Amino acid sequence: MLKVYLVQFDSAKGHKSENLDRAKKIILEAKPIAGSLVLLPEMFATGYVPTDLGDAAEDFSTNVSGETARTLSEIANETNCTIMGAGITRANHGFYNHVSIYKPNEAQEFCGYNKMNLFFPEKESFKAGENINLFKFDNWSIASFICYDLRFPEIFREATKKGANFITIQAAWPAKRRAHWETLLRARAIENQVYIAAVNAVSESPDQKLPLAGTSLIISPNGDILAEASHQNEEVISAELDLQAERDYRKSFPVLEGVVPPEFL
Repeated sequence: MLKVYLVQFDSAKGHKSENLDRAKKIILEAKPIAGSLVLLPEMFATGYVPTDLGDAAEDFSTNVSGETARTLSEIANETNCTIMGAGITRANHGFYNHVSIYKPNEAQEFCGYNKMNLFFPEKESFKAGENINLFKFDNWSIASFICYDLRFPEIFREATKKGANFITIQAAWPAKRRAHWETLLRARAIENQVYIAAVNAVSESPDQKLPLAGTSLIISPNGDILAEASHQNEEVISAELDLQAERDYRKSFPVLEGVVPPEFL
């Protein structure tokens, strides 16, 4: 069993230190069970696409290389949980929308992912990532994606073919397309028979220029919603994922037979 926590968060744009402090406080107050996986939304420290990318970008490679990486590592150490954060990194003369994962008591970034499918506001300033990255966590094989990636089912299927049995999405998805968010997440879980944990940002203030949808979700391999956050408020939701139940379901309803290597069924 794996306990997963989603931290639905409202980022104050241009206030990185404040956002990092608040995210840490929320997680510590939630008291996640040691050994759990904790997810934060897309660009949680800066808000979605800050004005000055050069100032917002960080090095995530070690826990002393950037402010956000340091905070993620501190949270991991204090909770004894693995933390999935997200931010902006710079490499190869460009900016990337990045997932950064830190494990307890490890100084190096455990795994990272650069968003492969850029949303329209990102295309002028960001480079697209090129690789689907899976990381091992206990007996789980986890693929991480970011927001707009959700609209591209082929990368989810490719992750499943590579052995993913759990897929995470970190997002800043707008409220006006909340129905798409819910529908696509359940579809990705059903068609790949995987657990999905999707954490979204939220806009608590009603006067936001582009309100975000909230509605963070944890979904079972047959599309059942295991946990759901509101569409208006910051909150932490959680659920337990059962790997054996997923394996049994894949065997009882073998839609992936002939598509996914037998060892992953």
